[in-house]
Amino acid sequence: MNDLNNIPALDENELERLGVLLEEEAERQDSFDFFAVHGLITALLVGPMEFDPELVWQAAFEEQLGFSKQEKQDVSELIIKLSKEIQAWLDSGADFPVPADLTLVDEEEEPPLESWAIGFVTGVMQHEEAWYASNEETVAECLFPVMYASGLFADEEEMADIDDDVDLSNQVCGGIPATIVDLYLHYHSQG
Repeated sequence: MNDLNNIPALDENELERLGVLLEEEAERQDSFDFFAVHGLITALLVGPMEFDPELVWQAAFEEQLGFSKQEKQDVSELIIKLSKEIQAWLDSGADFPVPADLTLVDEEEEPPLESWAIGFVTGVMQHEEAWYASNEETVAECLFPVMYASGLFADEEEMADIDDDVDLSNQVCGGIPATIVDLYLHYHSQG
């Protein structure tokens, strides 16, 4: 268990720089915002495969980037730094700090939690077979709150029933931090 005060975190300026660059790119074309990139990196670190920053670029952005050379380098460095921060949280054993309110009740068009969950689900889909290779039922159970929060499965009856009950929706979303730790331990605990 790590000392949570020693987790390498992006400082305020780095967070803002990354957020702005990702937001501008998302406005230029259909790419991931900060929350979706964070969710994607989290899934790639939680899951059974070795983390590869190149997968972040492939999944989060269009082939034709709008970044200048310097902006691309900045984003690249900040993504690596963010991945180290996320890895340190996962290793800490503490509930995972999702960088969004754990609710889908939001005045915005897309709540940050939904965006984060879309990124996470995208990361799962990168290696779906490997994710479900060991104990498919447990993995599906753990992934359920994230799948729900992503809104990608809203047409399924089970998801719609949760949507109809704000308290239940908040309860399901509130379980995400603990479930991220469970998934991480599932794939990375020795034994």
